[in-house]
Amino acid sequence: MRKLCRCGHRMSLGFRLVIYKNGIQVDRVPIMECDDCERYEVLSAVKSDLLDLLFQLEEQGETGLILFPEVNELADVLYGLFTDPMLEADLNEAMLVTSCEERINLLLDLYGCAQKSNDKNWMNEITVRLATLSNFVSKRQFSGAK
Repeated sequence: MRKLCRCGHRMSLGFRLVIYKNGIQVDRVPIMECDDCERYEVLSAVKSDLLDLLFQLEEQGETGLILFPEVNELADVLYGLFTDPMLEADLNEAMLVTSCEERINLLLDLYGCAQKSNDKNWMNEITVRLATLSNFVSKRQFSGAK
């Protein structure tokens, strides 16, 4: 994944712990970080989902540690690729899109099972998970980043 920092140097993918007020901690949040100036920013593709999660947890009065890949499908795919010792150190866009497409196919299979079981809650959960990945993949494909 490539992105240039404001300082002109290349940013790379990493994961951080986000600490929010009232004791909410969200770990393994995907970020882009600059090794030169040490600037970092939450990956734009998951930023709104992270904010939604933080506000939801605050509203519910929740505290403690949440692992972001457990609640965000794109973060889960990214973290799986990032921690895979068989992959090269430099994760690229094509690899990410391919992994997202594979996860989408898996989720569609699961959706079929949920539909056959007539499990509306499971179907809704899968729909949310699919939307995150589908939005990411379609934006990448239309921008020519594949």
